Amino acid sequence: MWISGIKKWDEVNPESTYLMLISPQEIPHLVLVSKNAYYSLTHKKSVFDEPVQPYLKFLQRSGKSVLIAELRVEPLELSTIFKRYQKANTDEITCLLPIREALLPNSSANFVFELIPELLGQDLIGAFYQLNMDDLVNQSNDFELSTYSKEAIFSYIESLNEKYAKRD
Repeated sequence: MWISGIKKWDEVNPESTYLMLISPQEIPHLVLVSKNAYYSLTHKKSVFDEPVQPYLKFLQRSGKSVLIAELRVEPLELSTIFKRYQKANTDEITCLLPIREALLPNSSANFVFELIPELLGQDLIGAFYQLNMDDLVNQSNDFELSTYSKEAIFSYIESLNEKYAKRD
């Protein structure tokens, strides 16, 4: 799926809600930002109500590519939803699940490349932005979302678990 008319990221609007795809050229990690707080389900833990500014500074400094969808939807009880999840795992729980539950509870999307068309179809995305993606968007500021399998997601989560297990 192609995403068109992506603008350069300037700064977070504290009143807005954003869906962020970290490293969208690969299997992206998904983060939800609402009211200057970020929410994320990682392979280590569920993150909720964390201040977004330090996280954004980290993304900018690290050079991580980020595709950002500014949403026209007020997410459901984010803290309550994210508290129900301990962490992403290698057989059923991915970073998409709490985000899908918060944004489109009746969606059956299993991947962000399925969720974004649903959000667009319901006119719930106001604009797309990018951070550190100048070399990934084409001259028209378009970007093609990659597709992948559930097995690829779970394999990636397993590789993260192994990588960080060696550090502990």
